[in-house]
Amino acid sequence: MARNWKYIIPGVIAGALTLGGVAAYLYLKMIPAQQGTSTIAIAKIVPDEAWMAASINLDFDAWKKLEQFGTPEAQKLYAEGLDALIKAIDQELAEEKLSYSQDLKPWLGNAMMAFLPAEKPEGTPGIVVVIGIKDKLAASDFYNKVKKQDGLKIQETKQYKGVEIVKIGADQAGKPGYVAILDNHLAASDQVDTVKKAIDASQGAPSLATTGESAKAFQSLKLENSVAQFHLLDYAKAIEQLDILDEADAPEIPPELEDQLKQVKSISMGMGIDEQGIRFRSVTQFDPKLWKGQFDPIPGKIISRFPANTVLSVNGANIKKRWPLFVEQFSGIPEFASAIDAMRIYVRQTTRLDVDRDIISWMDGEVGFALIPSKEGILAPVGFGGALVLDTSDRKKATATFAKLDTFAQQNKIKIANSKIGDVQVTHWQLPSLGQNIIGRGWLDNNTVFVTVGQPMTQLMANRPKKTLDKSDNFQSVTQSLPRDSGYFYVNMEEVNRLLFSYPDVAKSEFNTPEVKAVMNSIRGIGIANAQTDSSTLTSEFLLALKPKK
Repeated sequence: MARNWKYIIPGVIAGALTLGGVAAYLYLKMIPAQQGTSTIAIAKIVPDEAWMAASINLDFDAWKKLEQFGTPEAQKLYAEGLDALIKAIDQELAEEKLSYSQDLKPWLGNAMMAFLPAEKPEGTPGIVVVIGIKDKLAASDFYNKVKKQDGLKIQETKQYKGVEIVKIGADQAGKPGYVAILDNHLAASDQVDTVKKAIDASQGAPSLATTGESAKAFQSLKLENSVAQFHLLDYAKAIEQLDILDEADAPEIPPELEDQLKQVKSISMGMGIDEQGIRFRSVTQFDPKLWKGQFDPIPGKIISRFPANTVLSVNGANIKKRWPLFVEQFSGIPEFASAIDAMRIYVRQTTRLDVDRDIISWMDGEVGFALIPSKEGILAPVGFGGALVLDTSDRKKATATFAKLDTFAQQNKIKIANSKIGDVQVTHWQLPSLGQNIIGRGWLDNNTVFVTVGQPMTQLMANRPKKTLDKSDNFQSVTQSLPRDSGYFYVNMEEVNRLLFSYPDVAKSEFNTPEVKAVMNSIRGIGIANAQTDSSTLTSEFLLALKPKK
């Protein structure tokens, strides 16, 4: 009776067990394997013409670095989740009398699937899968076990450049596959010519890891303990090949958006687990002839204006310079252009302010925004207030804009009051019906103005916090490993948890479970930063900072 060989790793390769068995069989004819089953080592076997590639580490030991983090409750959840995954794989293998721990784990390493251009105009893009073999002896033992199974057809073809290619077929209905062993890697495809290209790459022909822009993309991620990566290596080629596939359900990209996407040459994204937590990094290469973005270093001084217990903060710089570039980049998309025009009209009709001339034009310095805990006054129901701080070289124009806003407020029955908090002159907006200040602003120095929501926030910002965000242990631990001289998006998860579970509706909801709390309490914070390393390369980093294991 023919066997239906299962998918071990969805999206990697059908019949992976069979291919692994053939790999072990061929091992007996090979010289000792060279070291290295890393992503870069595997990329050296993928032809450089590949336009897209994805890899994942199938060795669960690499993922076990997560065991160094979290509360005991979270550790228990992680262990239970891993056990459940292994049991699910074992259930898939039970029919073949195999198990993950005994038969696969000893030899299975990194795996990569890559797409190559179709050989003919109307042909199907080629797919090659490369799997790292950690231990050939273990792979040999695995083959000795599976070769006794029914339905496995193996046919050796002629050698290609000294390497045997094996044709396999799991059953009568299945499409045959072709496999070759290249030192300690297995290369497989449903097209024999694609396997031959992998053999060429392994013997020195151009590969993803050694040639041109693709090599730069693979080497740019530099992730410690990388567990998964995705590379769109040639955007133009990808669009061409996806058009060939002509997927009926695939959404059609509007021509205007496609023109914007053509500025992108390649995108590389990866996930790693390091000493700080789970890190995601992406590197985008733009066409320097089309890309108009420009990175200016961000001083980061605004962060020192916020208190250490800030819930969330984000800072950047020079909105005046970035705004017109942003508008121009997407002006060809009708929906975007209409939304910008509608916003400008609305602001002009309601406040008599021109967005570009009265607001954007003086925002040429650093800018920061923060959500800060507070249970006082009008902030009591929500538990936090907001603070916006801006640096400008044109205080005169900024002051004129605020004066127009005050006039708009008075016309809408909002009372304007002035006071002095410490050395700072502060302007308040008051709602007579509430009897409380709702918005406040003041100049901290000749170039720095703040705007706050809620009286407690105005008092806090005018006096300047004694313990500032930039000096807090939590902020430093979350952001210290992110790109320098860039703006940060920062979330303090300890404050988020304290605030979130203080809401009665959340406390009574299905969200409030021991499992959810265990995971949430294991997260120290979230940090995101962007940096432009050269005129056409943008690096973005996302860190889920985790608490050390207790």
